[in-house]
Amino acid sequence: MTHHIQKQILAKLITHPYLRFSKLKPSNIESNHFMYHLKALMREGLVVKNDEGLYLLSAEGKQFADNLSLETYKPRKQPNIVTLVTCQNEKGQWLVYKRARQPLINQVGFVYGKVHLGETISEAAHRELKEKTGLQCELTHKGDGYITIYESGEPVSQILFHLFYGKNPYGEIKPTKKPGMASWAWQEEFGHPPYMASMPELAQLAKESTERFFVELTYK
Repeated sequence: MTHHIQKQILAKLITHPYLRFSKLKPSNIESNHFMYHLKALMREGLVVKNDEGLYLLSAEGKQFADNLSLETYKPRKQPNIVTLVTCQNEKGQWLVYKRARQPLINQVGFVYGKVHLGETISEAAHRELKEKTGLQCELTHKGDGYITIYESGEPVSQILFHLFYGKNPYGEIKPTKKPGMASWAWQEEFGHPPYMASMPELAQLAKESTERFFVELTYK
């Protein structure tokens, strides 16, 4: 969605709960031309027309609008909200996950995944663990924080994370359709490539924190 007329439509509906066609259409645009772009937004599921003939943002449209800048009406760059899942087996090894996509491709960290709209962070953590590894575990929410990673002076990754910890997950690690591969590693291996720089601090927080924590970590 890049056409300026569609941006104008969204701009009006972002600041109004609903509008009639006559109030939504600018006077300097021909009705057929305007309706073409209005219907395009309706086909995308961003705008709907109710039984009273009023146009408004759909639930999907409201989610889309929430990520737009009110100055440019372009998507804002925002941190991802994720769960980080840390688990140890009976030997004391940590469950790790090798990224197979950018950013941070081929780097190894803990199991992670975005929180889906409408689910709790606990639900997200348990879902991501099972989807990405095939394992299941009783997980405890240990704390939260920000991690920002820079490359060449520019931020390439920023997450708001909810960190969970569990011991002795059950099941077997199996390949999944998710982009990455899970395995076990000793904590002594952390702090060196291909392990992410945050691994030693996160492992310590997960295992040793007795109270809910909040941290801000930056790596360059």
